[in-house]
Amino acid sequence: MSRVTVLLLALSLSAAQNFSTWSPPGPGDVRSPCPGLNSLANHGFLPHNGKGLTVPILIKALNDGMNVGADFATVIGGAGLLSVPGNLLATSFDLDNLDEHNFPIEHDASLSRADCYENNGDNYSFNQTIFDTVLAYYDGMNETSIQVAAKAKYNRVTTEEKRDPKFTYTPQQFILSYGETALYISVMGDPIYGVAPIEYVKIFFEQERLPYAEGWRPPTTQTNLLTLGDMILALNAANGEEIPEGLEITTNTLKLAFGGYDPITGLLSHAL
Repeated sequence: MSRVTVLLLALSLSAAQNFSTWSPPGPGDVRSPCPGLNSLANHGFLPHNGKGLTVPILIKALNDGMNVGADFATVIGGAGLLSVPGNLLATSFDLDNLDEHNFPIEHDASLSRADCYENNGDNYSFNQTIFDTVLAYYDGMNETSIQVAAKAKYNRVTTEEKRDPKFTYTPQQFILSYGETALYISVMGDPIYGVAPIEYVKIFFEQERLPYAEGWRPPTTQTNLLTLGDMILALNAANGEEIPEGLEITTNTLKLAFGGYDPITGLLSHAL
């Protein structure tokens, strides 16, 4: 057996071990409002304790675990560094730094978390009651679709808009809200058509686990800022929600919004 073959076999076994090895957070471990990042930590693609994340660590984890591009990972990593309290020169961040309301990725009308105004400020823990309202749209279906995912997402917005007196939905949150849906139907399904088995989606959100044992594999087509932009536009077209005045959905505005900036003005939406 050649050295190259041995190396490829070792890499394959290592990858399978990460996908098949999973454990929930233990004492002292921290997690974020994002089921994707939490899943990567639970599998060990990110540090299991959820601490000391750097941009290179995030790039590798998102690539290896979900085939998500370095462009998106770099933006999220940079936003994570900005989220470290009182440290303008931070070189790493912890997952729970991402809990801050409306910065950099947390937003009202989440698909699986309560608004910051509700539930005593717990905007980071999985909320089955809220997620069940999303699943209800897929009743009788085995797979997601862009059309149904768009309706489920928009229902979360209109629901929280009515009951949360501090509801926030700026152009940045508009992108983050659509981006949340675009991401799950992309990484659990594919970034072109958004078709994902409902079983995979449930495991991803409810257990914060990659459903490798059930047959899921990272999509062969990479999820990146370009595919996310196209998916956001498709989702928006499916539900007919008006795009905020002055906002264009481009890779640049996605960089700004996911990076913690207003996608129209380019101003940081966070006091350093």
